[in-house]
Amino acid sequence: MNAFIPHGRNGRVAAASSNFRLAFRLLPLMAAAASFPFVVNADEAAVELEGVTVRANPLGKTADELVQPTTVVDGDALNRKRRGTIGETLENEPGISTTDFGAGAGRPVIRGQAGPRVEVLENGIGSLDVSDVSPDHAVGIDVANARAIEVLRGPATLLYGSRALGGVVNVLNGRLPTAVDEGFHGVLEGQYGSNGQDRNGALELDYGLGHHQFHVDAAGRKANEYDIPGNARVDGGGSEGVLANSRTQTNSTGFSYAYVQGGSSLSFAVSTFGAVYGLPQEEEAFINLDQTRYDLQGILDRPVPGIESVKFRSAFNAYDHTEFEAPDTPGTLFRNSQNQSRIEIVHAPIAGFRGVFGVQHDFRRFSAIGDEAFVPATRTTQVGVFLIEEYAWSRGKFEAGVRVNRDTVKPNFPADGSARAPNRGYTPVSFSLGTILNVSAHDHVKFNFSRAQRSAAAEELFAFGPHLATGTFERGLATAALETANNFEIGFDHHDERLSVEGALYLNSIRNYLFLDEIDAGLDADGSGAGSSDGVADRVDEEGAFDPDGDLLLVNYRQANARFYGFEGQATYKLTSGVSLRAFGDQVIGQLNRGGDLPRITPARVGFGVDPAYGPFTASFSYTRVLAQNDIATLETRTAGYNLLGIEAAYHFKLREDAASASELFLRARNVLDDEARRHTSFVKDFAPIPGASVYVGFRLAI
Repeated sequence: MNAFIPHGRNGRVAAASSNFRLAFRLLPLMAAAASFPFVVNADEAAVELEGVTVRANPLGKTADELVQPTTVVDGDALNRKRRGTIGETLENEPGISTTDFGAGAGRPVIRGQAGPRVEVLENGIGSLDVSDVSPDHAVGIDVANARAIEVLRGPATLLYGSRALGGVVNVLNGRLPTAVDEGFHGVLEGQYGSNGQDRNGALELDYGLGHHQFHVDAAGRKANEYDIPGNARVDGGGSEGVLANSRTQTNSTGFSYAYVQGGSSLSFAVSTFGAVYGLPQEEEAFINLDQTRYDLQGILDRPVPGIESVKFRSAFNAYDHTEFEAPDTPGTLFRNSQNQSRIEIVHAPIAGFRGVFGVQHDFRRFSAIGDEAFVPATRTTQVGVFLIEEYAWSRGKFEAGVRVNRDTVKPNFPADGSARAPNRGYTPVSFSLGTILNVSAHDHVKFNFSRAQRSAAAEELFAFGPHLATGTFERGLATAALETANNFEIGFDHHDERLSVEGALYLNSIRNYLFLDEIDAGLDADGSGAGSSDGVADRVDEEGAFDPDGDLLLVNYRQANARFYGFEGQATYKLTSGVSLRAFGDQVIGQLNRGGDLPRITPARVGFGVDPAYGPFTASFSYTRVLAQNDIATLETRTAGYNLLGIEAAYHFKLREDAASASELFLRARNVLDDEARRHTSFVKDFAPIPGASVYVGFRLAI
């Protein structure tokens, strides 16, 4: 069990003048700027297309060779962008944002899709947590250990099933090695952030000998309540200058062993993840999370003629988290025991077609016990088979695939019969067709169509009760039908020695889109009462009794046809041998076909950057303008636009010639303008802005 972090004020008095506070925080940065030669970092672009194999795709292609839009963040780019959560780490990539629930929880949002529509993986297997149940639940993966993060934007149900209708995020670390790196290697990282006294540390050790590879890692973070410009609440009724109850602490460990023989390998890993973090929409509430995970991976290289490889992966976990109402006052206990396994068989070309056949099995036993147990205990089983084939020709490549799943969700209601709903079973069928056309050696056009189906999740089917984290009383839709998404996309990319450009236009039309909707009936949550309609969304108390002044908004899961459409693009230009320029922009629009906007849709964004470099010195200047979000759902509040400016400087060196990577000393400043910024994708945006100006100083030593 993690030690509890007291969630009182951090004792610092907010400065009366925001200008004074900003100047004070920037003193270290200004001093460093005066003494640092400026530098370039040409690989600031996250997508390092040439030579980076996307491991989330079993056919072993680079991002440039895949029909589906794919981003790979690794190397120095990942080191610079790494934050406390996966969502924050990726939020400045085109088409990606984060749910944001204070400093402790943040799950990726891809093209307006989040929660159970985005699958988060660790080394190709699900995160096995309950972060898809509620936005205040943290992902059970420590980004501090990540060596690369892959993002498949758009439906990826062919490979990973119903939970990947919106996309896939695959976090890669060193816990399942497939090769031996002879000798001893390691990385030690540490950094300190001025805002909230944010302390981070991580250690990785690897030792390879003959056919044997060993790996150990550990990481930890501890941060106090962070400073904000102005008041925490948009109505001025919150804490001033600091976000109360925003402390966070995380820790993780991992150990693995692999036996490697040529291209074949067998590896095993055991890892832990723990977190204690405050819920800033409540005065003292916090979550205490623990997870232990076991992974197994086996790869056979060319076991028989005609088969290129056979890969088996499996993971099992023991997860629980307790939501405390206050110190020494435990509330609801969430438990999740899950096993996910998959096998992928890649065959050699047959009449020009090369492909992969796979089988995936997932069993999940979930329970919630306590006052906020708004979802009953459930057992979910998903079994899927898939086939993906590709055919290369002189002008490009053609790709097609199909997947069939059988998903069942079985609730375990109280024996007294006070609540009851039938088991649900679904058979989602998904397929895709796509092509890459080589217009020239540097230019490619991609066309992709997919029909993807998603089964309803347990919380969408059987929820009934107060969900204090989101301020709602939720009622599930036990009769929910399959979601069916028809996704059309056209993409373009150009890459030469100086200029790299890529972009995409997409339309995702979803039949039976499942979402939370407000009610205007004047009834209690159980349907009792006199009933009336006054044009105002119903509110209830924690027991579900109708109360116009109640703390909770009464919401139903319901289905309607919807569409998401938008664009995303980015470009990098090498101005000189020592200076690179970059830019990006994106926008997504989410609407119901019958009229009305969907809630928590990422606002349009545009960003620019300059990356100078000189010898071992690098620097980066990044500016992002997030536009106001005025296209809002009923009763949703508008979100003002804001500006984010980041400045970084680093000195790179090698401790030894055969080091796995370069070492560095760095200085990074975030939200330099100390702008008040609220993410529209967050359930708590009106109560919890992002941190104000922050300066980080740190090191990364590699041997």
